[in-house]
Amino acid sequence: MKIKCLICNDILDSATSHGFIECKCGVCHIDNIGNNLTRIGGDFTKIVTLKEDGTEEKLFSK
Repeated sequence: MKIKCLICNDILDSATSHGFIECKCGVCHIDNIGNNLTRIGGDFTKIVTLKEDGTEEKLFSK
């Protein structure tokens, strides 16, 4: 799974992660905890997921 921070535009990839990764501005993080289980944290209104086809999808909408 890939996520993108809408504040600093960092792209975090759980597939290449072997643990906790945080974006450079600290708004979001992703944690690959094994067995295809990934945790995402931070301000969900400032995060989008990146799909395989390159499109973006909001995690949370108000």
